[in-house]
Amino acid sequence: MRKYQKTLVILFMLTSLVGIAWASQTLLNANVNAVSQVIQLIQKYYYNATSVNYQKLQDDAIKAIIKNLGSRFTYYFSPDEVKEFEIQTSSKYGGIGTEVTYNSTRNAVEIISPMYESPAEKAGLKSGDLIVSINGSSVKSLGYIPAVNALRGAPGSQVKVEVYRPSKKATMTFVITRALIKLKTVKSTTIEASKTKIGYVRITKFSEPTGNELSNALNSLYAQKIKGLIIDLRDDPGGLFSQALEVASDFLPKGRLIVTVRNRYGVERPYRSYGNIYKRLPIVILVNHGSASSSEIVSAALRDNGYAVLVGERTYGKAAVQTEIPLSNGGLLLLVTDHYFTPNGQDINLKGITPDYVVKESGATSTENENYKQLIQSVKSSTQSTATVNIQKDIQLQKAVKILVNEIKSGILFPRNLIKSK
Repeated sequence: MRKYQKTLVILFMLTSLVGIAWASQTLLNANVNAVSQVIQLIQKYYYNATSVNYQKLQDDAIKAIIKNLGSRFTYYFSPDEVKEFEIQTSSKYGGIGTEVTYNSTRNAVEIISPMYESPAEKAGLKSGDLIVSINGSSVKSLGYIPAVNALRGAPGSQVKVEVYRPSKKATMTFVITRALIKLKTVKSTTIEASKTKIGYVRITKFSEPTGNELSNALNSLYAQKIKGLIIDLRDDPGGLFSQALEVASDFLPKGRLIVTVRNRYGVERPYRSYGNIYKRLPIVILVNHGSASSSEIVSAALRDNGYAVLVGERTYGKAAVQTEIPLSNGGLLLLVTDHYFTPNGQDINLKGITPDYVVKESGATSTENENYKQLIQSVKSSTQSTATVNIQKDIQLQKAVKILVNEIKSGILFPRNLIKSK
């Protein structure tokens, strides 16, 4: 009898859950149908229907839905924005090789800087140049995003740009052959301190080539007999989850826990190191408030497993895992479907990671002109794999070097207490 009652309770619960799910789905369908119905009614009856930009109407409606979720890490990319997102994740595109912004005063595409060895640099384009027309069409008539897309194209194809150069008050025409522009996400060099050679690796973001670029950088640094390593993740906004796993695996033994991902139902998926070929060295990771997502996964994985210490400022605190969902209109939805937890079980979402050594950036404020010069230099070097460091002006880097020199001299790999891999 008790077994029969228990069975009835289970059946009742299942029936209730199915009923709730059906009711929720019905409500969802009704709301979605209502949005579609409004757009259809506008198309059929609205007096000025022929002047409506329906793509923009749809984009704005989707963005309003996303905004009302109140999720900081759920995004919608319109079809035009998807192209930019794809470039960010692949770190390559066919084009002339410039970083640009929109000059609303001149209705022109303003060049912040051409990249090293790019078609734009070879053609003679300079910082501050204003592109006013592309292939005979004015930037004003094209609009900013279409104008940027017009500069891109298949490697080997040509583009004609009309440029106004303010310094000479002259307009010039350039015919430029596009090339495959590969943006370097990993830059490296060595630092000499107290007769000790230290490797330095800067990762700017985690995109498709990051893992391979890091392997190349580490092979080169290890060949130079480095005794310690600094991994600079400051202002690295993250990127592809797969690349975070590859990067962390370069420093952790096979099987070590990197991160655990948990969905809304409490289902967990652990991700472990693939293993690597590199000899263990003392490692310091530099972080700040701009270090987010994949940067935090790598930082926590190496620290919690005892393979690095962190220096700098508290990280951003993005533990949201976004799933890419292509939409029927050509747009893309990045929906938060999971949260990740560090190897020691911490949920750092909106909290960040506090470094082992908190070192605030120098209080000296740069002038607007100095900041612009730094931006130009950053753009120029975006296609280079060699890093440039300035220890004299970087107190966080100074601290990292000091820690490594002391640890190398002591002969002890830190930290001593490792967590137990689950």
